Order: sequence, then C-alpha cells, then structure tokens
Amino acid sequence: MRFSHISVLLLIFLPVAQAITQPGLWGPGHETENIDTSWYVNPMIRYANYVTDAELLQKDKITADKASQYLYDRPRALTQLFLLTGDPKWKQEAIAASQFYLARVADDGYFSLVDKKDVKYLMPRGLLYYYQLTSDESARRAINRIYLASLDWNPEYRNRGFWTERNQAAALESALSYYELTNDANALQRIEQILNATLDMVVSPANGWPQRGCPQHSFKAHEGGTDESAVCSPWMLALLADPIWRFYQLTQSEKAEKLLRLFGRFILEHGTYPGKDKFEGQQLPKYLVVFDNAQMEDINPWNDMQHSCDVAALLGKALYFEPQISRQSAETFFALLAPCKNKASRLKDKKPYWRVRPPRKFGWEYSTTSDLPWLEQIVIQRQSK
Repeated sequence: MRFSHISVLLLIFLPVAQAITQPGLWGPGHETENIDTSWYVNPMIRYANYVTDAELLQKDKITADKASQYLYDRPRALTQLFLLTGDPKWKQEAIAASQFYLARVADDGYFSLVDKKDVKYLMPRGLLYYYQLTSDESARRAINRIYLASLDWNPEYRNRGFWTERNQAAALESALSYYELTNDANALQRIEQILNATLDMVVSPANGWPQRGCPQHSFKAHEGGTDESAVCSPWMLALLADPIWRFYQLTQSEKAEKLLRLFGRFILEHGTYPGKDKFEGQQLPKYLVVFDNAQMEDINPWNDMQHSCDVAALLGKALYFEPQISRQSAETFFALLAPCKNKASRLKDKKPYWRVRPPRKFGWEYSTTSDLPWLEQIVIQRQSK
C-alpha cells in the first residue's frame, strides 16, 4: 500500500481535526455531530500555558535540561491543541517545542538529554506533524535516525530481562511514523513484526499463563526484582494502543483491530478497581495489574486517577469496534472518563495556567487522547439501552 503526501497529511490530522467536524469521513456513518470539545480543550489550554512558560517552570525548579518533562511527546500534544483550537499561538508553541526536541536528536537517533540510549525517549510523531507544518527537511532526517535507533528494541518477549508496553509503543510509533513519511517496505515489515510479537504475547502467553487480553510479561521484566508473576500495565498499554489505532486508521488492519479489542477486554476484566473513601463511586485504572499476586500491586488512587484519561481513550478505541456497547462496558468507560471531564469544573477559576505535576503528565494525558470527545459520543450513541 502507498500513500501520497497529501493523503498521509489528512490521515494524520483526521482524528484531531476532521473527526470533530466531519466524523463520517472516517467513521461508520454520521453518528456524532456537534461534538462538545470544550471540556477537553479548555483545561488543556490552561496546562499548556504552564508547560510552555519557561519562567513558570523555572520558578518550580524545572529547567530546560530536565529530560523527563519531554516524555510522551509534548510537540505532538501541542500540535493537536492547535488543530483543536485553530489558535496560531499553539502552532508556534508546537513548532518551538518540535525544534527543541529536533535539536536534541543525536546522530544515533536518541534523545541527547538522556545519558543512556533509552527507547522510550524516541518521539517521532510530533516531528512528523512538525514536518507537515514546515517542510523542514532536518525533521525528515531526524525521523529516519529515530527509526534506525528504534531497531535496537527487540519486540519479542520470552522471559527475557526487560520488557514494557511503553518501550514497545515507542518502537512501533517510530516505525509507523517513518513508514508514513517514506512508504519504506522495511518499515512496514517492522510494524508487522511488532504487531505479531505483541499478538503472540496476548494469545500465546509465556509460562503457560492463561489468556487475559494483554501482552503478559513478568513483574521482574517490567519493574525489576525477582518476582516472576505475570503483569500488564493499563496505562502503558494505552501508549501501545495508540499507534495500533493509528495503523488501523491507515490500513484497516484486522490484526490491529483484534489487538485493540483484546486490550479492551483486559481493561474491562482486570484493569480497574472501585475507589474507597474519598474515591467512593469512582472506577480507577490500576497502574500495574499483577496477576495471581495482587499484593504486588501498588494501589494508590491519588496516583492512579492521573491515568484515567489515557486508559479511557484506550477503552474507547476498543469499544469503537462494537456496533452495540453493553451497559457494563459503557459504565466503565464513563467512569474512567469522569476525572478527565471533571477538570472543566475548575474553569470558573480565572487563573490562566494550571500547574502540571509532574510536567510530563501533559504529554501522557493529551498525546494519545485527542479523540476522546468523539469516542465519548460513539459510546453514547451505541450503548445498550
């Protein structure tokens, strides 16, 4: 399959722009019209005002050389904010953030603010957006270097020393962004390799573990230590689901659809827990599901709720494939979505910015969730009565 330059541009931007105004262009029918994005966009603006203000960050002792604040692709999130608002301010901020990251993509493709070669800092999608906005050829070259660096990651898991969904996601995103840019057959082969390895972990888990809808790996492989219990991380799985979702949009891949459906099953059956005390009535995503050894799970509702938006987006992407959505599935989706939507209640506070703790949260909360308002309407329309 080959995509022209303009078709790639449209496919990149449909989820965050045209899907809001013309969802029938890429979804099944005209199920969603007049989508309210304000609950999503207006809080995002407040957070963006903070992460793009060097003086505010400096006051909080967050300097430009603190690498972790750039995780989860801040340039991408800012570009999506521009597409959602049309405000040229965010276009300029996205370009500035992209140029900052671009200048620190080393010759070997890795992020130079990190001493070691760390795959999770490979963030090409924001640079792909930047290239589409500016035609800066240095971005093309950087995406190529990032892709070559990502080949260091072995996507296959069979009881090896280290494996996480986050690194798998970074490798897949690197191959996918490079493929969209170049139509390189080797990149497509790499995408298929990663999808196949992931699917194998889901349907044929190591160690005789039963199927649970996610790519199971050991606690030791994920967190270190000695515990060999099977684990999956709901929020890291949300990171992995996003490029799979994007690949589905480009190709209608049956394999991508199957993986997303399975991931949704995992979230519904294993990935959440009911809150207590101050969190009574809420359904919260687990940071890490430790199968058969629940005492190893670090249940902390204050921290876990920080991933409600991204895990809600994962579940919404899975439910997209259901012509009719069960009441239980819809209730879980809306419960995960609630903390994200409730941010809008703070808008009566006229303060122009809201602090983000930690700053990298801006990336994980908004990079993979731009179509949440649209997915919300899909679930509303299709839920069983």
